[in-house]
Amino acid sequence: MSGRLYKPTDYPLPYIVEDIKQWPISRLSADRENFIAEVKKRTKEKIKEKYNTPAKLRDELARVLYQERIRLTQKPWKADPKDERQFWSGIKSKFIRLETLEQDAAAYSEEDILDEILHRYVSEIVGEFDPQAFHLAKAILPQFFGRILSAAPGKWLKSFAGNVKTLHEKIPISGDIEKIRHLASKGTVVVVPTHFSNMDSIMVGWLLNELGLPAFTYGAGLNLFSIGILSYFMSRLGAYKVDRRKKNSVYLEMIKCYSTVALQRGAHSIFFPGGTRSRSGELEKKLKLGLLGTAVEAQKLNFRNYNDQLAPRIYIVPCIINYHFVLEAQGLINDYLQETGKEKFLKENDEYSTSFKLVRFIYKFISASSSLSVSFGEVMDVLGNKVDEQGESYNHLGQKINVKNYFITNGVMKDDEQRDAEYTKILGERIVDNYHRYNVVLTSHLVCFTVFELLRKKYAGVDLFTLVRTPVEDISLPYQDVVDSINRLKEKLRDMYDRGEVLTSPELRWNTDKVVDHGMRNINMYHTSSPLTLSGDKMGTEDLKLLYYYHNRLEGYGLEKYI
Repeated sequence: MSGRLYKPTDYPLPYIVEDIKQWPISRLSADRENFIAEVKKRTKEKIKEKYNTPAKLRDELARVLYQERIRLTQKPWKADPKDERQFWSGIKSKFIRLETLEQDAAAYSEEDILDEILHRYVSEIVGEFDPQAFHLAKAILPQFFGRILSAAPGKWLKSFAGNVKTLHEKIPISGDIEKIRHLASKGTVVVVPTHFSNMDSIMVGWLLNELGLPAFTYGAGLNLFSIGILSYFMSRLGAYKVDRRKKNSVYLEMIKCYSTVALQRGAHSIFFPGGTRSRSGELEKKLKLGLLGTAVEAQKLNFRNYNDQLAPRIYIVPCIINYHFVLEAQGLINDYLQETGKEKFLKENDEYSTSFKLVRFIYKFISASSSLSVSFGEVMDVLGNKVDEQGESYNHLGQKINVKNYFITNGVMKDDEQRDAEYTKILGERIVDNYHRYNVVLTSHLVCFTVFELLRKKYAGVDLFTLVRTPVEDISLPYQDVVDSINRLKEKLRDMYDRGEVLTSPELRWNTDKVVDHGMRNINMYHTSSPLTLSGDKMGTEDLKLLYYYHNRLEGYGLEKYI
């Protein structure tokens, strides 16, 4: 890694822009009404371009209405607007009148109904940024984390003293921080993290603040706004609401236009390109490209609206979050097995939905030893090319390139959906490559991977869904077999690290007995059923599904060949 290396005691770094009112997200929030109007206008233009006759638009609006009324038959969420049914009943009544009356006799048109829906959606989606709430969060989080770190188990609520520096010792950050800071002062940064937990947005937001970057905007699932402590801060700190139940064309187009306009206005953004949390526990291999495409679109529009030297640049920064344990792991792996195994697997759910459970989780993972790590990958342009400290792009041959030329055909800047989709696909592939190369292998992942792969070999010929339902009292492996396999994997991982194929935590340099102990203590910190157990000279598990979930973090590297 190039750039200055920061020590835990260096954080938090000074803000690259001192005046909070001059942060892009502050300016965006201050100009909220014009921003909303621009998003609505852009979305309406896109919809009318796609459905370019009254008949086509009417048919599409009928589909939107049908999909929304189907959604209303589902169990409502606490964060849903209270007047959902009334609004869509009103739209239905107007739509019926529009269909039964002659066009010139109706009091409104297809466009009028579209305008109503657009206003409804953007009012639901739009976020805001409140500097007072930001300062409150900035004051509370270090104190909260510090109290946990300084307190003994069971007494942390009584502790009012803490040392936030210790937190940075527990959450190591790797990557070219100085380059990220410099480019954030020159252009717009889009951080694209891996996604394993609902904690991700909190953790990434806090860490970016510790790097001295202005606050970022990001899309947060509407369901999270049902959790009191999350809802209070997210609704005031730049998060915009995303309702994944709404899959109609108008809503999805508005989400994309919202992101595009925010990026054009210079708002640093966080995208989770995996879409949802990884159900299997694996690093994302195939990304959802919708929001990534908005970065490509915004960069193209910036080139169109400015000359070469003044066009604001957009930079993509992969971020890999590594937890020893994930609060929602039980529910996530059950979802994954239910989806892939269908009738072979019976789903059990273990999600959290309350502030108490969230606080309990924060206590558990901060109390653990080296609970997580965060690594930043290579800074790229919107085409996936590497950029230098000045933001200049270089192709895979190391040649300096002008990104604007990639949007020009026959000397003219043109819209080309197929071309831009291909650029977005390439960008997604480069991000996935970064996820795997800058993934930090933790002790817990290595031990879980080793134990589960040894079980696969022991029960060769048994399919996955039968294996994870094996009675745990029948699961037993010689401890020495686990140690021998980890020794081989540690040697392989050292070679991979030297070739730049993966990162490893410092604890992997310890002797293997200590690696196993460290991995077990961290992975068993939260779950009531331990993924790893050791009794005498035998290793086992109390939950094969959880063991499989954490094993999956090292899938895709070919390490099973060394077990």
